[in-house]
Amino acid sequence: MNEKIEIKNQKTGMGQGHVLDLKLPIGWLLSAYGVLLTVYGLVTKKEMYAISLGLNLNLVWGILMLAIGGGFLLAAFLKKDRAGR
Repeated sequence: MNEKIEIKNQKTGMGQGHVLDLKLPIGWLLSAYGVLLTVYGLVTKKEMYAISLGLNLNLVWGILMLAIGGGFLLAAFLKKDRAGR
């Protein structure tokens, strides 16, 4: 009798939550690429960016990718923290 009660209280399907959360690997990947681009943008010479009107696009996109990757990681860690409660 207790087994039937426990089975009724368990969520199934989409009510159970997502088993595969892609925020964590996407966040790490974007953050890693962002670090690489940011470092490359910081160490390259200014003459290289003459074709892009003097704008260091590697640095700009690196910082942008770091921010987006950090957002994904923050969302993934906050979800894990809420799920543990």
